[in-house]
Amino acid sequence: MTGVNRRGFLRAGAGVGATAAIAAAGWRVSAHLLSPGQPGRLLHSRTPLPRPFQALLPVPPVLQPVRSDATTDYYEILQRTADLDILPGLRTTAWTYHGSFPGPTLHARSGRRTVVRHRNELPHPVVVHLHGGHTPSDSDGYPMDVILPRGGTAPTATPHGHHAAAAVPGVVADGERDYVYPNAQRAATLWYHDHRHGFTAPAVWHGLAGFHLITDDEEQALPLPSGDRDIPLLIADRSFDADGSFAYPFADPTLRSPGVTDPFMNGVLGDVVLVNGAPWPVLPVAPVRYRFRLLNGSNARRYRLALDPRPAGGGGFVQIGSDGGLLARPIAHDLLDIAPAERFDLVVDFSRFRPGTSVRLVNALGENTTSDVMRFDITEAAFPDDTAVPGRLAHLAALDPSRAVTERTFHFQLRRHGWTINGHPYEPGRALARPRLGTTEIWRFVTDLHHPVHVHLDPFQVLSRNNRAPGRYDAGWKDTVDVRPAEVVEVAVRFTDYPGAFMLHCHNLEHEDMAMMADFVTET
Repeated sequence: MTGVNRRGFLRAGAGVGATAAIAAAGWRVSAHLLSPGQPGRLLHSRTPLPRPFQALLPVPPVLQPVRSDATTDYYEILQRTADLDILPGLRTTAWTYHGSFPGPTLHARSGRRTVVRHRNELPHPVVVHLHGGHTPSDSDGYPMDVILPRGGTAPTATPHGHHAAAAVPGVVADGERDYVYPNAQRAATLWYHDHRHGFTAPAVWHGLAGFHLITDDEEQALPLPSGDRDIPLLIADRSFDADGSFAYPFADPTLRSPGVTDPFMNGVLGDVVLVNGAPWPVLPVAPVRYRFRLLNGSNARRYRLALDPRPAGGGGFVQIGSDGGLLARPIAHDLLDIAPAERFDLVVDFSRFRPGTSVRLVNALGENTTSDVMRFDITEAAFPDDTAVPGRLAHLAALDPSRAVTERTFHFQLRRHGWTINGHPYEPGRALARPRLGTTEIWRFVTDLHHPVHVHLDPFQVLSRNNRAPGRYDAGWKDTVDVRPAEVVEVAVRFTDYPGAFMLHCHNLEHEDMAMMADFVTET
């Protein structure tokens, strides 16, 4: 069977194979689990929730380097608990980078190194992953490379559903660790978050996430909105206990063992939508263009975003970038589907609305409190807008799948013992692939249920979905792709520069923590 025909055969059989796999595992196949909409289970808050659109949108603070030299900017980030004002009249204890949620934004320039020293004053180990970063293995945030609280001891418990990791202890740091990011990549919206083995989901849920923005000459030559009109938006659903603390369905509240209680194994959904840490906030905007860097920082929730009302003529969202940076050309959207960990770089022209209009950002996949995200209030103030969205944004070289040296298939499946890739729960040190640096490969992701698939080290280009063209939201370079139930997605990927161990995993964080991860090792 030829490569093309074999790929077509696998795509055609995806739905049958996925359903059969679930049935063989002994799980009841339901329309909800196989729905293309929303995975996970809602965790209800146990405190009265505020009315939407009462808080102003906060913008994450920009972190300044502690020093710089000819090649490198040096930063320090303290990981600690902090009591935050999220719900009116209550205090929420968060796990934070530098005392805020989201953590501070780092600005970097392509080709100029960033070194970030993370100090851990939290009561548990941490790992930092720069998501979307083209990063050497020893700074990529391998889940066993923990930073202990100063004077702490390495965790010994084996996460539920995972193999013992005694043979791969990881590089354990006492109290602090330097992460080195060469930033040898295109301008892009990246983010950093905790990546500890078995505990990523509660760590991100409790606040360990922040932006890392890279710029370059190609981006800066464009007349895009900038400065105060270039705004990162981290969208994340959360739930709260009666005292205002983050609610989370820990299987073990002592944090000795990871995972969630069984009803939430398909993902935890909150009933409060936070944007940059504020519930359903409001942003006053002038009737001009704004650039928004959207990040889905939720553990499991997908969003289908729209403007309400839509501008006359439609196309209210003009997409200019994806996970891996600028697109070749802009794409106009009325609806935007965004899965956990995906980023979309958008321009919205508010001059298309009358001053005094309130425009809601809504979630068509939400219900009740999760159907609203935030609101934009168009002010009367007007000033000349010298920005534009050019018809051509950037040069994107396409990977040629005919030059691929090999094809690999990864099955993301629910088995009796939990979430697996190619039938195996995560085993540190067990590589499912050993690609050679500088060669192109075709990777095929086959799913049973809904899985946003993330690949470390280098971005990829989506080739097809179920033997058809890529989807409307697959353009450009991606590092996370939303693979729907019973679907086959093929991507072309070319790993470069850095040998070593990296990760492939589902970015539904409950799936990830409950073993839906795998190592791959790049070789020279």
